[in-house]
Amino acid sequence: MLPPDYFTNKEDRLLELYRQLEDFILKDITHRLLSAGEMTATSDRLIWKLKQMGESQAAIEQKLRKLTGMTRKELRALLQDAVLTSWEDDTATLKQLGIELSNPLENAAVIRVMDAEYKKSLGELTNLTRTTMKQAGNDLINMLDEADLRVAAGVQSYSAAVCDILDRYAGRGIEVSYPTGAKRTLEAAVRMCVVTSMNQTAAQVTNQYIVEAQSEYVLVSAHLGARVQGKGQPELAGHDNWQGKVYKIRGTSPEYHNLLERTGYDVDPNTGQGTVVNPLGLHGYNCRHSHKPWDIRLRNPYVDENGNLKIDSEENRKRYELQQKQRAMERSIRATKRKLIEKQEQINLVSETDVKEILQMDYDKLSFKWTQQNGSYNDFCKANDLQPQYDRIKVADFNREQTKKANAGAKRYKKEKEN
Repeated sequence: MLPPDYFTNKEDRLLELYRQLEDFILKDITHRLLSAGEMTATSDRLIWKLKQMGESQAAIEQKLRKLTGMTRKELRALLQDAVLTSWEDDTATLKQLGIELSNPLENAAVIRVMDAEYKKSLGELTNLTRTTMKQAGNDLINMLDEADLRVAAGVQSYSAAVCDILDRYAGRGIEVSYPTGAKRTLEAAVRMCVVTSMNQTAAQVTNQYIVEAQSEYVLVSAHLGARVQGKGQPELAGHDNWQGKVYKIRGTSPEYHNLLERTGYDVDPNTGQGTVVNPLGLHGYNCRHSHKPWDIRLRNPYVDENGNLKIDSEENRKRYELQQKQRAMERSIRATKRKLIEKQEQINLVSETDVKEILQMDYDKLSFKWTQQNGSYNDFCKANDLQPQYDRIKVADFNREQTKKANAGAKRYKKEKEN
């Protein structure tokens, strides 16, 4: 079993690679859009658009090739660490029953499971990068078309139109579309994929030890701030409804409910194969709960002497809602940082002096907003006893130099506002 706080910031090294990719794409598109203002003839422009789309794709593919090897190495290290951490916890539990577990890196069955999960996870990340590359090409053409329409309508100059469009794009970030129609930012998609992969890989290895120990029961972990049931969702979508309890793998009894029925996760006691039957439940998307082999003679650490969960349901709900607000604030800060990077690129590339001046004023105003967001975020975390997650507000190219420029811009805006 993985402890609930295990997943905190574990995915950051891998996320940093995808943040670099996102920043590269944003800058690549900015350069191509702003340099397109020189093209005037319609036929030449159509040819140029197709050429730019191809060159943009080639540039992104080249960047991806550099990142692929690093991604493989980081992913394998993350999954192996998750397995070893979970194994240590499972070992401590079964030792109480006189059962010794073999080291997962010396167990052929466990190694096969780890390799299978690694390949599945790598495949999901590969699909994300392919989708991202395709979407970036489509975004480039769509933004070129929109800029042309604005200029043709006499609404804006080309540079002003492009800068407007890029502001919106940078604030939104690169999105990944799913077959269901749902959309996530690239960062959110990668985070979900990595966290889910770590959890499911450790779970599959735990299932092998369930078979070895011939366990009939499992214990599911619990933590404050567990996901609560949303409107119209099934009961198992509320992780607070089933966390911290002991379940039977097969069948049910008055004292112990069935694992699949309550959590949406199934374990085959003969093969050890775990299956996420309902992705809203245990080991589903972004789930941070785990399970481990259990014996009903052991004392459940998540309940009191009366058998009641130690975590109060109302306290859990409040913490969950506060954490959701915290995540929203982090997304807003990241969006502002991306806009600042994009705005600086615009200032560097635009030649018209009057447009440059407007862009600089926009940059300063945005910088002031960023400092206000940082202050509000820290105050919110302190007031609600939440740990600030500074790694969640990182943007790859927002480095010391960018921070210095943004702080200077915020001071200029504040001074002008006071005057």
